[in-house]
Amino acid sequence: MMSAQLQQPSQAGAHAPAFEDSNSATIPSAAEQQKQNDLEPLKNRAGESKSPFVRAYHDSLVAWQLLDEHAISRAKRENKLIFLSIGFLASHYCHLTRQESFSNPKVASLLNENFVPILIDREERPDIDNIYMSYNQSLSGSGGWPLNVFLTPELEPVFSGTYWAAPGVQDDDVVENDGVERPLDWLIVIKKVLASWLDEEPRVREEAKNMVIELSHFSAEGTLNHTGNDFLHAQSPAQVEATTPTIDYSREVYGEVDLDQIEEAYERITRTFDPMFGGFGLEDKFLTTAKLSLLLRATRFPKVVQDVVGPNDCTYITGMGLHTLRRIANGAVHDHIGGGFHRYSVTRDWSLPAFEKMLIDNVLLLNLFLDAWLLSGGNEYDEFADVVTEISNYLISDRMLSREGGFHTSEAADSYTRKGDTIMQNGAYYLWTRREFNAVVGDEQDSEIAAAYWNVQEHGNVDREYDPHDEFLNQNVLHIVKNTTRLSKQLGISEGEVEQRIKVAKERLRSYRERERVHPEIDTKIVTAYNGMAIAGLTRAASALLHTGFNGPELGRKYLEVAKKAALFIKKNLWDDERKVLYRVFSDGQPYIEAFAEDYALLIEGLIELYEATAEESWLQWADELQTLQIKLFYDNPMPTPTTANARCGAFYSTVMGAPYTLLRIKDAMDTSQPSVNAVSVSNLFRLGGLLGDEKYTYLAKESVNAFGVEMLEHPNLFPGLLCGIIAWKLGGRHWISVGENPESTPLTIYHKAPRAALFTLRYHVPGRTDSWLSKRDSRVANFPHEEGFYAPSSDGTFRKLNDHDLNQVNPSHAIPPHV
Repeated sequence: MMSAQLQQPSQAGAHAPAFEDSNSATIPSAAEQQKQNDLEPLKNRAGESKSPFVRAYHDSLVAWQLLDEHAISRAKRENKLIFLSIGFLASHYCHLTRQESFSNPKVASLLNENFVPILIDREERPDIDNIYMSYNQSLSGSGGWPLNVFLTPELEPVFSGTYWAAPGVQDDDVVENDGVERPLDWLIVIKKVLASWLDEEPRVREEAKNMVIELSHFSAEGTLNHTGNDFLHAQSPAQVEATTPTIDYSREVYGEVDLDQIEEAYERITRTFDPMFGGFGLEDKFLTTAKLSLLLRATRFPKVVQDVVGPNDCTYITGMGLHTLRRIANGAVHDHIGGGFHRYSVTRDWSLPAFEKMLIDNVLLLNLFLDAWLLSGGNEYDEFADVVTEISNYLISDRMLSREGGFHTSEAADSYTRKGDTIMQNGAYYLWTRREFNAVVGDEQDSEIAAAYWNVQEHGNVDREYDPHDEFLNQNVLHIVKNTTRLSKQLGISEGEVEQRIKVAKERLRSYRERERVHPEIDTKIVTAYNGMAIAGLTRAASALLHTGFNGPELGRKYLEVAKKAALFIKKNLWDDERKVLYRVFSDGQPYIEAFAEDYALLIEGLIELYEATAEESWLQWADELQTLQIKLFYDNPMPTPTTANARCGAFYSTVMGAPYTLLRIKDAMDTSQPSVNAVSVSNLFRLGGLLGDEKYTYLAKESVNAFGVEMLEHPNLFPGLLCGIIAWKLGGRHWISVGENPESTPLTIYHKAPRAALFTLRYHVPGRTDSWLSKRDSRVANFPHEEGFYAPSSDGTFRKLNDHDLNQVNPSHAIPPHV
């Protein structure tokens, strides 16, 4: 198989075939060359894109094409392989590849003359990225960006890889067959792929078709009770709707998954926990927000769940999550000067980050630190309070928030070291030499204290093991190694004085950095899914702060206003109310690309949070409308007639049927760097079912969890988001009705300052408003109580007033688990 031949021995097995001489690629005959020359040469079309990432390649030597019929038909007409490169603007390695390899004349010439090169922004087309990343992981067991894939003209994968070395690592003309393993570089890869295509096209095509079939099996989550495949030969939505059977949504859904899967997931997750530095594994550390969220919930889950797991174990499990968050907050992934967090840590101890700053990572961390703060009591000076406000302030800064109200996507890892430079450096905006650090801080004692606090060394603090090319020579990445208590004892001064001197140093460093350094480039496109996440996170933070003393209410109102404006931006610019179409991306003044399932799910989540924070039913009404559409477009309805695009198992596909240029229709349920489509969708359905009294929503939530039962029984630790859905399915949830209460009223503190755990909703009711949308939408309204207070529904359809015992059950003021 060609892909195995192209792998290095360490990746493809010790007995993988060795590379042939790089000159062995078959050169097209004169007649073939003349036929190809009759067509006009490819021209670089990157400048036509609305994506800031793609547009950045407008002056590349490679003749980049967009993913459209023009490019695909050209590949078919010329019978050429497609070279597909997928990346994103913030990525250091995407920048490095553009700078080192795509600017190389030999690489550009080979790609332009023998392939159709296409460039894709993964944040615009996560569906395509997901499919080809699965292929790449099937070859090498790893992934990353840029993701470079060679495809047949029918988009079937032939070979792929991520970052390949720049030309020149190995001699272009002579490759000695001495058995010594050499790194892949671009010219080797391109020539080998081209040789295989020209010499053995039938074999390459057959293997590519077989690989697509294998991929459909690799990507079969949520479809395992279907014996067909998931190729996109689909019925139209109208046909699907016509064949959907009538279902009794009041009946129960039965499945094998149970609360035991939560215990098993915790057991597996804790096996990989790093007790010294927090996080998971002993090498590079990712933020793994879904896992950490599951850990933090352990002590707040219903008692029956804690009994299954073990109450003492739950305390330890939550302690693991808190320990990790402390390490993250102190580590170099935290921008201690400007706020916000980087994408992941290259090192086990969080001391060297990958410098990209992503909107989604910061929003997900905001939710985690918010839960951690609420677990500690949620008071003004409790642990993590400062991190919550710092992340929130970063999100609403001009780095992340557009003037129009939508949130940008990211800040790049690379920037110029100083004004006037022509070459960017990885992390330049965040690095300090000791000399520069001292000069900026000024006061000698302030500098000594701050340097000891942030580990600023004379010869830099980056371990040579992680800097083989001296990229960070004499440079320091700030991270906390001594807390203020320790420094106070060491220096014999008060802790208050230590804190003040560090504060002064931080302000001077921030002012200097803002004034003298060149900011990293911002990816200014606005993505619906990411904005939905930001709306949800800021709204939750705002709701908690509105019920906190000192300046909490002021901050809360500010954050809530930003969240509302972002939602209104999406509604104005990315929602076509007349056609009922939601778009994924807004850039260059225009919306484009119809939304994927994740855009619906994450926006709906944000709108639910806005309703519960404001009692404004317009947010809930729009969420309900979007939920209906998400079900219509993406839900895998159990249909009586089989189709090859629906597995008839329940749950949501990531794409609509017949999505353009998409080989497979996939269901996403495993949480990765962001929560899975189905985890968020299940949560939304359970919440909307409780808020609206809608049995259909609740039924579909249960059916969606059950769709992944086979996978969850085998690997429960890979589905932390859906595990919370099991609790809602088996135990139900808390559904409070607030009659006549204002969202900022004191009694609602208990709800808004409860950390996330199991299903919990808050419904507002104003007696007498029979003409409102919500009164018409919810059939239970006629039976709602009229007296002010908090109520919960009973099994007989009545509502009982909550007593002190009910309220105390969700009181977050309890002892925080001990440090691990």
